[in-house]
Amino acid sequence: MSIHFEWTHELSVGEATIDEQHQRLLAQLNAVIDAMALGSGSEKIPEALAFFERYVNEHLAYEEAYMLRRGYREIEEHKVQHQAFRDTYADFKQKFDSGLTPDKILIDMEVFLGEWWLEHIGHEDKKYYLELGVDTGKG
Repeated sequence: MSIHFEWTHELSVGEATIDEQHQRLLAQLNAVIDAMALGSGSEKIPEALAFFERYVNEHLAYEEAYMLRRGYREIEEHKVQHQAFRDTYADFKQKFDSGLTPDKILIDMEVFLGEWWLEHIGHEDKKYYLELGVDTGKG
């Protein structure tokens, strides 16, 4: 049995595209957790890394453009956090390409994604949506 992160309306930022992208990240996090529980981590890493690359290229850019259009005052600080995600992705990819034990990479991914989910999406993303006046109770 594994523990999963669950999507709730409290996590919604009120913007459909961003909510859907966050839900895809949540699904990937749960897939990583399942792979660890089932002992199939080695098979899951390439898929997880491919997902992160798409996430980095699509979601973070979309979210930053959204903040810029809406005039979010703390956009530069938020972009620094996004760059940290990009750097962590590059580090995971480099470790995998260099032959590091897949189970170690998977554990590190689970920890990183769990913290990202709780701290960044659950806290930081909510801050700018609240500031921008988006109704976070819907979406």
